Amino acid sequence: MRLLTALLPLTAFLASPALAQAEPRIGHYYLQGVMETGSELLLRPDGRFQWYLSYGALDLFAEGQWSEKDNIVTLTAEKTKDVPEPGFQTLALTVKDGKLIPPDGHGAYIRPN
Repeated sequence: MRLLTALLPLTAFLASPALAQAEPRIGHYYLQGVMETGSELLLRPDGRFQWYLSYGALDLFAEGQWSEKDNIVTLTAEKTKDVPEPGFQTLALTVKDGKLIPPDGHGAYIRPN
């Protein structure tokens, strides 16, 4: 009985809407619909992300923490050994039909089938 009582808070956390909402977002995304631009986004289950964008001679990188709330995936970049100057500080992507839409509304990050 004590074990059951001790596990109840964990069970409630694991069944929480926040975790259920984040699960479908985890994965590897590719930017589509933006000419001459390459970009990928990796959302990991541990709440970390990796991102890059390449446009002509411009190459930007970022890594850090990600979260989701109210159909917005927020990427918060951190300075790291591998990426000492992130390409952004914070990036908010709108979730629409399983796609992640950048703030300017051009293109979408899509997971391959």
